[in-house]
Amino acid sequence: MFYEDRGEIETILRKHGDKLYVFIAPRSKSDKQIADRIGISFVRLAQKGNLVARQELCDLIRFTVDRWIERHEIVARWRGHEEELQAQLEACIRRYRYTGSFLTYVFRTLEYAGRGIMPAWVYSLDHSNERPASF
Repeated sequence: MFYEDRGEIETILRKHGDKLYVFIAPRSKSDKQIADRIGISFVRLAQKGNLVARQELCDLIRFTVDRWIERHEIVARWRGHEEELQAQLEACIRRYRYTGSFLTYVFRTLEYAGRGIMPAWVYSLDHSNERPASF
């Protein structure tokens, strides 16, 4: 049963609202742990059916995912696949079972699923059809 309860989200934001920077620019390992705690709070609500929690978490995670896309070769393959990426994030929220880091789970899921995506340079009109030396 799905529902929309903004009040549940406000409770999390009152508690952690000053720490949401951890999804954009974590400064330390403890910031990553804080991001996991906040993320898991949203995951629990989303898994109970709160659609607002799912959307809010997807929005927050995208800051982190965008950083991964810039820094990791395999995860970078998700660039330009916005709908599929959104579907993967929502699936991660549904499947997560509170074992280990939620953000690590999302990263590994995107990394493994990204192996099947052709790199963006293959479709680029700016490059010739030749493969780069590192491929």
